[in-house]
Amino acid sequence: MKRFHRNLNIMSIFTAVLLGFLLVFWKTFLNIAITNIWLNGVIIGTTVFGIGLCFVNIFNLIPEYKWLHAYFDGHADYGFSPKLLRPVSMALHNKHVHITTNTMSELLDLVANRIEDKRDNVRYITNTLIFLGLLGTFWGLIITVGGFAELLMGIDFEDPMVLQTMQIGMAGPLSGMATAFTSSLLGLGGSLSVGFLGLQLQFAQNTIYQELTDFMSQYVLTNPSANTQFAQIASSAPVSSDTFNKLAAIHDAFVDADFVVHDLIRIDGKHPALVAIGTDEKLFIATLVNDAEILQNVMKRVELCFADTLEGVNIDTRIVCLSNKNSDLGNHVMRFASVDALRKYLSTHKNIRPTTRKDRETFDAYAKYIGTAVDYLFKSNK
Repeated sequence: MKRFHRNLNIMSIFTAVLLGFLLVFWKTFLNIAITNIWLNGVIIGTTVFGIGLCFVNIFNLIPEYKWLHAYFDGHADYGFSPKLLRPVSMALHNKHVHITTNTMSELLDLVANRIEDKRDNVRYITNTLIFLGLLGTFWGLIITVGGFAELLMGIDFEDPMVLQTMQIGMAGPLSGMATAFTSSLLGLGGSLSVGFLGLQLQFAQNTIYQELTDFMSQYVLTNPSANTQFAQIASSAPVSSDTFNKLAAIHDAFVDADFVVHDLIRIDGKHPALVAIGTDEKLFIATLVNDAEILQNVMKRVELCFADTLEGVNIDTRIVCLSNKNSDLGNHVMRFASVDALRKYLSTHKNIRPTTRKDRETFDAYAKYIGTAVDYLFKSNK
């Protein structure tokens, strides 16, 4: 957190120096401000708002930074739901979830887009200050040119008081020049100040993003992916490369739909399958077996198992397999023509994870029990 605090300290020191400079030269600053109180007042107000926004944004990063370190230090129940890192929080709130490389890239892209949205506000204020400075410049030039034109048209050079008339008439054009120079000075000074603070804010955001990237990379390495799990299953019994790849793709499809994917099982001791568990008593058993009789028997065994162990709880169980075409065999047995067809179905039936700590603990216990029950069921029926 040292780099983060360094950026915050630089912002504080810069703002303190800026305030000190204004206090020392307050008379000069006041004279500049009242040259055109309306336009210069808008520029000063916009500058103050931009500075305040930079500090608000960087202070909002502190809880995000604490959550990031708390979670990856093993304190998953930090008790705070982050906003900027919310996609990561939602994906990692359950210890059973396995993040693939593709999923990690998507999560990082979501966080990067959120960070970029935060930067747009500061950039807009910086550009607005430059625009107001230029507006004051052209406004002042219009007053100056118009004043000189009016002065020249109204001067009678044969009048003995011509010099006094010119002296009086110069007040208008000179006030225009004052407006042009002071507004340009305040606009550029304000954009420079807000831009510098925005740069420090960007450094702080980049720090969080870089550490998130490092943590996520480590998380993917230390948490078994689909390929690792399937490699372990393949080592216990022969599995073709085609079967291996299809199961891995099915695994990723359920993970991307935010389901908890349980350890792989074997139907009748030989057909590999995986179990995906969701909220609202959702349970998917996905396999490459395409025999309708076997699939119906699996469904019956699962229903009987939960009828005996979870009386009064209706587990919404679906058997999923790959076939040449999409079809519903009844009794919640579903066939999909390809993994892409399954992924399309899951994209419209995504699992909605619980958000509160109590609900997460309840779901964790539920998912663990369901996974254990299914695992025991198929082990005992080999």
